[in-house]
Amino acid sequence: MGKLMASLGAACIFLGLTVLAGARPIPPQSGIAGTASLSGAVDSSTPFKAAQVFIRNTDKRILYMIYTNAGQFRAVALFPGNYEVKVSTKGQESDVQKLTLKAGDSPKLKLSLHAMAASSQRTVVNALETNTESNSVVNIEQPYDEVYPPGPGRDVAERTCIICHGENFLPGRPGNLATWTARLDRMMGKANWDRPAASYAEGLLNYRASALRFNRQDREDLLAYLVKNFGPDAKPRAVRIDQEMPLDEAKLGKAMYMEYYLPPDPPGQGNHAPEYKDLKAGFVGRRAGQDVRFDHDGNVWLTDRGYPHRLVKLDPRTGVQKDFVLPDPKNGIHEVNIDPTGMIWLPEHSGVQPSSVKRLLAFNPETEKFDQMIPLDPDNVVRNPIKWAQSIAFDSKLNIYVGWIMGGALSKYDRQTKKVSVFPVPEANAIVYGVIADKNDNIWMALWDSGNIAKFDTHNNGWTIFAPPTYPAQVRRLNVDAQNNIWFGIWAAGKRPGKLAKLDQTTGRITEWTVPRQNASPYDVMQDPDGNIWSADVGGSAAALWKFNPRDASFSLYPKPQKTADTPKIQVT
Repeated sequence: MGKLMASLGAACIFLGLTVLAGARPIPPQSGIAGTASLSGAVDSSTPFKAAQVFIRNTDKRILYMIYTNAGQFRAVALFPGNYEVKVSTKGQESDVQKLTLKAGDSPKLKLSLHAMAASSQRTVVNALETNTESNSVVNIEQPYDEVYPPGPGRDVAERTCIICHGENFLPGRPGNLATWTARLDRMMGKANWDRPAASYAEGLLNYRASALRFNRQDREDLLAYLVKNFGPDAKPRAVRIDQEMPLDEAKLGKAMYMEYYLPPDPPGQGNHAPEYKDLKAGFVGRRAGQDVRFDHDGNVWLTDRGYPHRLVKLDPRTGVQKDFVLPDPKNGIHEVNIDPTGMIWLPEHSGVQPSSVKRLLAFNPETEKFDQMIPLDPDNVVRNPIKWAQSIAFDSKLNIYVGWIMGGALSKYDRQTKKVSVFPVPEANAIVYGVIADKNDNIWMALWDSGNIAKFDTHNNGWTIFAPPTYPAQVRRLNVDAQNNIWFGIWAAGKRPGKLAKLDQTTGRITEWTVPRQNASPYDVMQDPDGNIWSADVGGSAAALWKFNPRDASFSLYPKPQKTADTPKIQVT
């Protein structure tokens, strides 16, 4: 079983390295020289299952998290240093125990759970991005039919608003008629006659150019429904999670999470510097990890979307991090990828300069310099004054393909000719999210605007659009397996469950499996060496990773240390 890396977008969390042993037990010894192990038992006056044991290295800013199995736990390969250990489960927690571990140590602890006051608050993560400034905190949770009473307009909300925003966005933001009218006007692009669209979502509900089948009657029904149920006198609410994937304590007991925290910037420096601290944008004033990749030497590279934008290198063997500020640290950053030669590539995103030229940046890890900055639309094929690049993939010739999330196109950088070509996606309002290359050098894209999957044939520059059975929908990222099949997740929308989908390239058939958790929101997917499909899911009762075994169509849930942390990207290595 390989290791699974997941980037996290909550607070100052950098990324989570999840070492999952699958069916193999954690070895009796750590097996890594210079490290320690820790084991113990947890007791309680009331029954519990799969309690979370948090082991925090306060010197290196690393959090290890393991699960109990029959009240026992064991963590291995711990860095020497000072630790704080605590266990918690639903309605119970232990006191914190402090200890110091030296290389070769293997102490045993006993932790006792006691009742804790249940919080009446729930943090609802914004489904659109990892921008936690826009998260909601609610005190009221109700069943879906109470939050969204049946009636004209609910079906419209489910196939338009909830597809992208999730089920808790609308009830978390009550408003009067003028407020809801303005919100709908923005989604319909009313102001775009007089100015360019400021984001990829603006104008998505245009009457005649929407993949979401939105018409004038839909607007009237939806507006009336929103004002009636989420009007100015309504209290912010969230949909109560009544169905969750069951926990398999035996499997969880073989897994261990590691979270490496980005260090905060000193006063007056980094995101506290005068040129960054007062910017008006998401991620201002904090570190925000987004995309994560391993290089051939086992180092991890991450994009930090805070200001200034940074490329971060982590050596997971030591916990040492190093930052590299981008050439233009306000011009947007989202994804990173590493080509087979070891060169690191980053497309520029939006930032606070959405109308600036967006470039493909090349970072040389040997010289630690950005030595190429390539404009991604030199001929202005995408005739938007505001356009953002995002996802990136390589074909077998090392040509680079970059999707325009704001612009609806695919750019190709030819490594031999050094020229950029741009190919518009043949769909109105196309929002290109994830981009991957298959084993035949075709480029595949997840279209967020519709839930379709687009295939670009690099041999003839032709397009094929695939609509899954669940349509319209939200898809974010997709991936290719060892048999060249394309896998992707489909987010839940109202009572329609989330799905895991496979597109078989030999038949063109798309098969879907229902994810057995309420409000499933599978962001990214990837196959492991054993043929299982892993997904980062930000829905359900807690942010989690889950594993799908295609041999028996079973799902296994691995809740993360942070209940509300987003997980934009994962990688199996």
